Order: sequence, then C-alpha cells, then structure tokens
Amino acid sequence: MSKPPREIAIDILSRRDHSVREMRMKLKRNNISSEIIDETILWLIEKRLLNDRNFAQKKAESIMRLKFCGPTYIKNKLREAGIASDIIDEVVGNIADDAEWHDRAKKAVMQWQKVHPKHKDDKTRQQRFLASRGFDFSTI
Repeated sequence: MSKPPREIAIDILSRRDHSVREMRMKLKRNNISSEIIDETILWLIEKRLLNDRNFAQKKAESIMRLKFCGPTYIKNKLREAGIASDIIDEVVGNIADDAEWHDRAKKAVMQWQKVHPKHKDDKTRQQRFLASRGFDFSTI
C-alpha cells in the first residue's frame, strides 16, 4: 500500500527544503495526479512547509558558503529550481553588496591561480574563469 501524497511530501521535505517546482516534479515521479499534487502543494504552503522565498534564501546562502561564485551563477541556480524572477532579484540583491562580490571574485581568482600556476598571470583566462563562475563584467 502506497503512502498518502501529504506523507510523501513530508518525507521529501524531511531531507532538505524544496521549491514549489521541485516538489511538484518529485510528487509527479510518484505517479500522483496533477489535481492531488496541486492540493498537496497548497496544503504545504498553508502549513508553511513550502515557501519559495525561504527556499531561495537558504539555497543562495548555501551556494555562497560552498563556492566562490558571482550573482549570475546564483540566479541561474535559483531559476533552475523554478524560483520567480522577482524573488531571485530580491534574494541575490540582499545577499551581498558590490564590495563583497569584488572580494569573492578576488578569492576565486586566487583559488584558480593555485590550481593553474602556469597561467596565473593570464588575465584573459582569469576573466573567462570569473565569467564562468557568474561574476558580472563590472566585477571582473
């Protein structure tokens, strides 16, 4: 006998926070009808167990802790999770100021130079690396 959808959703959330989109996809994989998924998601939102803004904040902070990356990288990761643009802009706008982004870019380059000592003075490679890590051209 399979579990009720609400119980499945609680099990999913017991491991980590999810966005509404992620939850919808995971419930769909459990062969739950779209109507039941909608009801379950509404119930989770009402119970404050599912919240895209909180998810986005925690995800952005987690990325910031684990990797020297820029705002574009974080925005892309949040977009992949199905977060709305207005929430993304708010979260990324509040997570760091320009000085902190510049500091993170410097640290990322220093880390890159340790791994690539042969190219440590190659500014073009450094700029490409920073762009790939989601730093704006104004920061690079």
